Amino acid sequence: MAVLLALVAGLSARGLAAQDHGKAQVELAPASLAAIEEGRGLIPQGGEFLLYRWDVFPSVLVFDLSSFVVQDRMFSRLAFFLEKRGYRGRLLTDAQLAGKHGWNAHDYGAEGLASFFSKAAASGFRLDAEELALRDIALREGIVVRSGPAFAPGAGAVLSICRSSSKYERILLLAHESYHGIFFCSSDYRDLCESAWAAAPEAERSFVSRLLAALGYDETAHELAVNEYQAYLLQQPAASLPAYFERVSKLLSDDPNAPDISQVLPGLERDEAELQRFLESRYSISAGGQAAARAAGGG
Repeated sequence: MAVLLALVAGLSARGLAAQDHGKAQVELAPASLAAIEEGRGLIPQGGEFLLYRWDVFPSVLVFDLSSFVVQDRMFSRLAFFLEKRGYRGRLLTDAQLAGKHGWNAHDYGAEGLASFFSKAAASGFRLDAEELALRDIALREGIVVRSGPAFAPGAGAVLSICRSSSKYERILLLAHESYHGIFFCSSDYRDLCESAWAAAPEAERSFVSRLLAALGYDETAHELAVNEYQAYLLQQPAASLPAYFERVSKLLSDDPNAPDISQVLPGLERDEAELQRFLESRYSISAGGQAAARAAGGG
């Protein structure tokens, strides 16, 4: 198992934002999902996060935040800007964000980060210290690059989990976010996901879209919908997929036009199997990955 040689720990995001990350020498050795989930490296008092580089995709950084409060300060505005139904494309002020929670874990690719930071720069929007720290780390790592006063996408992605989540939740959420990391970084995998989505029966796409809307996503954003579709399919081992979707289908119980889970489950299982075959052959990753397999087993 890869050893984390260096990590950002014991520094508040405000302290990080004040540093010149273009000159900072912060080398992150690759770490496995298991090492990240286990939180190897303690966050000292006053620290806000640990930072890891995923060993399978080294251009993917994983933030392990000390609390939901810290995670929300760093990522919630991004979540509403890029993903939330009724808010996408808007930069919400701190007052508008008050009382709102983004997600319990996050994922953002280079294009999304670049668009967020570009709009903030163009409009003179004042970002919080944690968001500035995220921007500087993304610049340092080449996930975004400066383009005059704006930002352009580089390569890679950022994911996050949180110490406020239970052990089970950390395992499952990290597995879910890791599939987003693959989607952002592998064009071949994105193409396969697009093909699977396009080939899926209309009832299956309707079910997934309605479920995403019920969960708070803007289901009309095509790439977001495809990205979430594949991550929800693969976050758990294949044997656990039926039980998971039967459970979350209850969110659609008041929607008279929602397809019944029994109608779409065979297609979801076929799609999961197709995506899993690709990931196993290309990256030796199974559905659910090591982390979610441990969660399903209670370990």
